[in-house]
Amino acid sequence: MNGNEYRSDDSQRAGTISQAPAKFIQICASQDDLFALDEVGNIHQYNFNAKTWVKLIASRSHEGRA
Repeated sequence: MNGNEYRSDDSQRAGTISQAPAKFIQICASQDDLFALDEVGNIHQYNFNAKTWVKLIASRSHEGRA
């Protein structure tokens, strides 16, 4: 996995790296992750190694499961 990819059980995939993201309206932090919601509804994750925000692309693979 390279620095531009993110994989987790949440089925979120890395998108584009954003040097100057849109204005964040909400930030959520845990012990080892940092996420932000921008004003148009996109979710970004902070990449601590690259010191930049990465726009996440949500997968809807969980929908329709019984």
